[in-house]
Amino acid sequence: GGLHGPAARLRASLRSPRNRLALPLAPPQNKPDDFDVWRLPDDDSVQKVTVQKDTMVPNAVTLVIEREDHTVGNLLRMELLEDKEVLFSGYRVPHPLEPAIQLKVQTKSEDPGPVKAVDTAIERSVATLDKIGEAFAKAKARH
Repeated sequence: GGLHGPAARLRASLRSPRNRLALPLAPPQNKPDDFDVWRLPDDDSVQKVTVQKDTMVPNAVTLVIEREDHTVGNLLRMELLEDKEVLFSGYRVPHPLEPAIQLKVQTKSEDPGPVKAVDTAIERSVATLDKIGEAFAKAKARH
């Protein structure tokens, strides 16, 4: 059998979400300093972007972009997918405690190629953000 009487009521009470203790979480011991997560070291020991040619997939590269997260990864991925020459674009964050993303791009051919496709995606993203900034400035002036 199971528990009966007061023991059963105590067990049910402890399982109730409203009776659980809200214990403060200890800060993670291996979490990098917030400053180090977003800023490159001053000694040039870390490159902002490195390009690794894929030896198994034609016309493909993986860019490791340091000190960036899902914001930049998803922005570039979506902009790359708008390019008719891009066959594949995806990104991943290798580990939550590593402040970098890996952006993989494959194009139909070497001309323009994946690096040029990323360059074009960055230019289009900057142009879009400029338009948003201009529209915001106009709206702010009218307010």
